[in-house]
Amino acid sequence: MRDREIIQRIKDATDLAALVGQAVKLRRQGSAWVGLCPFHSERSPSFQVVADRGFYHCFGCGKHGDAFTWLMEREGLAFPEAMEQLAQSAGIEVPRQRERPAAELDLEARLRSAMDAAQAFYQGRLAGSPKALDYLKGRGMTPAFSQEAGLGYAPDGWEALLGHLKAQGFSPDLAEQAGLVSRSERGNHIDFLRDRLVIPIHDARGRVIAFGGRAFGAAQPKYLNTRETPLFNKGGVLFGFHRAKGQLRDGALVVEGYFDVLQLQQEGINQVVAPLGTALTEAHLQLIGRFTKRLILCFDGDAAGLRAMEKGLKLALPLGFDVRLLLLPAGEDPDTWCLALGAEAFRELIGKAPDWTNFIINRALDGKDLRRTPERMEALRELAGYLAFLPATPEQRELFASLAHELRIPLSELDKAIKARTAPPEAAPELPEQPRAEVDDLLRPILVLCRDPALLARAAAVPPAWWESLQGAPLLQCLLDAAGDESLVPPEALAQLRYLEAKWSAKDEAELMPEQIFIKLELGYVEREKQALNRQMQDPGVMVDPQLQGRLAQSLDQLLRRGRQLRVQMVELRRNSFSR
Repeated sequence: MRDREIIQRIKDATDLAALVGQAVKLRRQGSAWVGLCPFHSERSPSFQVVADRGFYHCFGCGKHGDAFTWLMEREGLAFPEAMEQLAQSAGIEVPRQRERPAAELDLEARLRSAMDAAQAFYQGRLAGSPKALDYLKGRGMTPAFSQEAGLGYAPDGWEALLGHLKAQGFSPDLAEQAGLVSRSERGNHIDFLRDRLVIPIHDARGRVIAFGGRAFGAAQPKYLNTRETPLFNKGGVLFGFHRAKGQLRDGALVVEGYFDVLQLQQEGINQVVAPLGTALTEAHLQLIGRFTKRLILCFDGDAAGLRAMEKGLKLALPLGFDVRLLLLPAGEDPDTWCLALGAEAFRELIGKAPDWTNFIINRALDGKDLRRTPERMEALRELAGYLAFLPATPEQRELFASLAHELRIPLSELDKAIKARTAPPEAAPELPEQPRAEVDDLLRPILVLCRDPALLARAAAVPPAWWESLQGAPLLQCLLDAAGDESLVPPEALAQLRYLEAKWSAKDEAELMPEQIFIKLELGYVEREKQALNRQMQDPGVMVDPQLQGRLAQSLDQLLRRGRQLRVQMVELRRNSFSR
């Protein structure tokens, strides 16, 4: 079976409304499903899923696609992974394609098996470690949630895990490639994590790809991650993201540590993620940006936490995020503060988190003597790079006027400094350009229906003169040239076709009756020809040529008769449709 046929079978077998409905609350509207767009923030629903035609489209931001692009956008999957996941759900067997070397695919499979075996080993040892259980109890972790989160214990031995993996048929070299074992000074293999509480780290699909180890007592380092592997790139993974990705409608709450995430998850606050011992990176933000553009930074209230917030702001603002800051009291972190306040009160704090302006202004002015010109100019330089990202509103102008007064400079100078620091156009947040195809009303329904091979064949059979002068003719020509294979349609044309389909999804199905559509198309051609003949007959050169006038009059008479026939056919079709 050809790839194209397999892809179409998977599309046909996938309920797109059910798939999208796992992340978006949808309601029926005509033949489409509508809801709030998951790709941008909005209050009124502009996102449509047209399940019977297998695509979604947002009229607000222009995002469009099918079941494959949905998984690729939302889950971060490559096309073969999306295809495999949808095929598995639909019970369709897909022939294995070796786009990657067989050895590489085999290594990945064996590494994943080793990680799963290690996870089972660590989790199985937790119940036998009183100090690990006491530690979890002290952190407020319940036994039920510890089990759900897959928490475990690495025994205090050199080869406890290694021996288990060997017994399971995994070689020491493979365990080393998975980051589970390392080499001692003498060169022999030893367990990487020993006498530590073990926290599994998952990828966006919920597969274990690494482990974090928490030491007990005063042992150092306090936290230790298994090293980077073919499965695990620390700078591109967010702890907790596999649980958070479907819960980001109200924004992503970014915290610092494992137990900040775990405690909040235990309390049912699942929109929380954390970097893995690194600062927030652009890769992290791009991952979050697939699901939401609202970001709530919630770091410890100490000096390091405040610096982390500043760095996060510098990265997030140019990427178009609406950034909120949840500042905690000194000495508190999200874990302890949630325990102290309770889940509902903490949720309320998240919902009311203020924007970043006061935080940045206070940071820039703190400790500066604004009576001194050099210090005022230093504050201005620090502020300008941030203030450039404030939207132009009356409130913004009031804030700028107040700052200019406080810095003792003219408002025009403040505006000039901010303009000089404005992010370049390519760094500014941009929504995808909304496709606006100019298409004649006679041609639009044909383009909508041409996914049907029989309708496409019929469109190919009609005389090109019926449609080639109409607006939108190049779109139909693209479909005819591709013989219905969407992979051969240029992306720009495909985007316009999706837009047209979405616009028509809620229309009365009677407007899409093929017989009426082609009658209207021919009738439009007849009317255009009549007008052209009438104009020609008014030409002085024609009026003095009786023979030419006669031929044109004969052609006009034929067009008039054909127009009457087509109108009768249209009336009969409508009558028949009403009688049914």
